[in-house]
Amino acid sequence: MPFPPAHMLAGAGFAEVALAGMRNPPSRRRALLAGAVMGALADVDIILGMLTGKGWTLHGTATHSIAAVVVWAAIGMAVGGWRWGVVLGAGYSSHLLLDLLDDSGPTNLMLGWPFTGQHPYSLGKLFPKVPIDGDGLVETVMNIFTPGPGLLFLQQTALAAAFAALLFLLARVLRRARARRAA
Repeated sequence: MPFPPAHMLAGAGFAEVALAGMRNPPSRRRALLAGAVMGALADVDIILGMLTGKGWTLHGTATHSIAAVVVWAAIGMAVGGWRWGVVLGAGYSSHLLLDLLDDSGPTNLMLGWPFTGQHPYSLGKLFPKVPIDGDGLVETVMNIFTPGPGLLFLQQTALAAAFAALLFLLARVLRRARARRAA
């Protein structure tokens, strides 16, 4: 499972690609921020589980599904129009993609929730799994500052930064292609 910085970088990259396909896109700064927030938002189930005393049992359920992507895209559309629906949906869906590319075997995703509780297997082993130890949120977070997990955390974040850079490059190519077609 990639950690929030990796998810936020990918979410911003997905938002950038979404903007590149739009005429009259929303504010780029706001869209990138929204994409980054949406990229990490699915993991709110960890915090909710810890606050309610259920630990990690809520992680990878409703918030890690295609239904959640649709809900957030609909919220974006209702609040800011179809362009914001696309940005929020793209940012949120980036979370699911990164979780499908982690080094875990069975993932923490329930893509078909509420219709099925099955967890798909990773499509690849791109993002290293950072071991999570600790009884509470603070202990778990502090674990990434130890040498072994810390190095894996940095690798994960660097890979996500490279992935986001590729997405920004793709968006640039898409913008130039559209400008050539318009000319």
